[in-house]
Amino acid sequence: MREIITVQLGQAGNYLGTHFWNTQESYFTYGDDGPVSAVSPDIHWRPGQGVDGTDTFLPRTVIYDLKGGFGSLRKINSLYDTTGCWDVPIPWLGAPVVRQLPEVPQTAYQQSLDAGNVTPKLTSSQVRYWSDFSRAYYHPNSLNQIYDYELNSSIQPFDKWSLGEDLFQSLEKAHDMMDRDLRPFIEEADQMQAIQVFTSLDDAWGGFAAQYLDRMRDEYPKTTLWTWGTQASRQARLQRLNLTRSIVAICKQVSMLVPLSLPVGRLPSNTCLAQDSLWERSALMSTAIETATLVSRLRQTEARRSLGDVVARINTNGGQTIGRLQMIASEVKEEKDEVDERLRPSHRNHDSAGDVIEFFNVTRRHGSSRSTGTQNRVFGQSITIRTSDQSSEGIDAGYDDLSPRWAGEEKLYKDYICLPFPILDSFPEIYKDWQGNPMGEAIGVTSTLSTDSSISGALKELRNSITPYLPAEDREDTINELSEIAEAFEEGWSSDGGFSEDE
Repeated sequence: MREIITVQLGQAGNYLGTHFWNTQESYFTYGDDGPVSAVSPDIHWRPGQGVDGTDTFLPRTVIYDLKGGFGSLRKINSLYDTTGCWDVPIPWLGAPVVRQLPEVPQTAYQQSLDAGNVTPKLTSSQVRYWSDFSRAYYHPNSLNQIYDYELNSSIQPFDKWSLGEDLFQSLEKAHDMMDRDLRPFIEEADQMQAIQVFTSLDDAWGGFAAQYLDRMRDEYPKTTLWTWGTQASRQARLQRLNLTRSIVAICKQVSMLVPLSLPVGRLPSNTCLAQDSLWERSALMSTAIETATLVSRLRQTEARRSLGDVVARINTNGGQTIGRLQMIASEVKEEKDEVDERLRPSHRNHDSAGDVIEFFNVTRRHGSSRSTGTQNRVFGQSITIRTSDQSSEGIDAGYDDLSPRWAGEEKLYKDYICLPFPILDSFPEIYKDWQGNPMGEAIGVTSTLSTDSSISGALKELRNSITPYLPAEDREDTINELSEIAEAFEEGWSSDGGFSEDE
C-alpha cells in the first residue's frame, strides 16, 4: 500500500500538519456513483473502528505539542474513547497527581463543524491554536501532550536548541518513544514507504526533532526520512544558532531536509497574507508542500512516485540532502501549454520571475538564496504542475536537459496532474485574482523541488555569519560539518563559475 507516516512537532509543525490533513480530507469521495478521487486515501489514512463499531479513517500521524498547545482538542472525541487504545502501560511508583487544565472553549467554526452546520468565515484573529481550524479527527494515540513546558511561557520558554535535545532524552529515558508512540502506526502499515516530519528548525523543537530523527534512523535505517523544517521570519542570534545546529544534526539522519520560510521581500501580486499570522504563513507553505508531494499519493499506480523516488530525482550525488522549494500560484484555468512556456530552461532558475515564491531563505537576507552574479548550477529538479487541463492528467516526463554552460548533467522531472489545489473554508483567503478578489474554490499550483549551487552559497553565508557566536567547545566541529554539507552542492562545479573556498 506504500503508506507514509507523519510526525508533527510543536506549533509550527502542527499548523502545517493541520492544513495538510484538511486538504487530504477534502479528497475523500462518498457514494458509488460519484467521481473517484485521483488521490489514494490509503497512503496517509488508517482504517479502523470507532467505539461504537463504525468504520473510521484517521490520519497516520503522531502529534507532539507543549502543555496548552492543543487548544480545545481532546483525546476523547465522538469516534473514540481511550478504552481499547494501544497505550503501553507506564510504570509509576509514586502517588498519582491530577492536574486539571482550564478548558479552552471551541471556536464557532469548530462548533459548526460538530453540529454539521454551515461554517462561518475564519479570520486570523479567531485562530489561536492549530486545532481551531482542524477538520480531521485523530486517533487518541496520535495526540501526545508534553507537560514539561508550557506554550508561550515567559518564565520557562522553550526556545533553546539544547532544551529540545534534553527534553527528548528525558522522555526517552522514561519510556521508549518509538515503541509507545510511533511503532504501532508503522506495524499496522502493509508496506511503509517513508516517514515525514513537520517541525520548526530555529527553536527547541529543532533539537527535539534532531534526537527523534536520530532514533528513527537507528530503528529504520533504510526508510526514507523526509523533514519539512520551518523558520521564523525574524532571525535573531539565538534563532540562527538553533537553525545552524538543526541543519547540521538533521542532515546526518534524513533523506531530505527542506527548510521553509517566507520570502525575503515582497510577495507576488496574487498572494497577500499577514506575516504575523501562523495560520496564514503555514497555509502558504502547505500549498507548496502538498503539491510537491502529490505524486506520492496518486491513485493511479503508473503515475505514482514514492517519496524515495522524489529524493532520487534531486539528490544526484548521494550527499545533497537539503532541498530548495519554490512555488507559483495561478488561476486554475491555466493550460498545460502556458505552464510549459513558463517552465522553459531560461525561466527555471526562477531568479527573475516575479510570480515565484521562494521558500529557501536560511539567512533571511535579500539574495541570500542565490549566487550573486552567476547562474545557479541546477543538479536536479522535480516539478509538479496541477491544473484543470484534462489532457495533462497522468503525464510524467523525466529527461536530461543539458546546457552548454555546464559540463555536468541536469536532471529534470515534470509531473502534470489534473487536480487543482482546493481552497477550503478552513483556509485563509491569501490568493487573489487580478481584481484583488479571492481566486475561488481551487487554484493552479506549480511547485519546484530542486538542488542547486545556491544552497552551497547560502550555507556558507550562514556559516560565516554565525561563527563568532558559536560556543568555543563545538565551534570547529560545527563549522566543518556545515562546510561539508555545502560542498555537496559544488560537486562538478567549474572553477570559473563556482564558489571559492574563501567565500
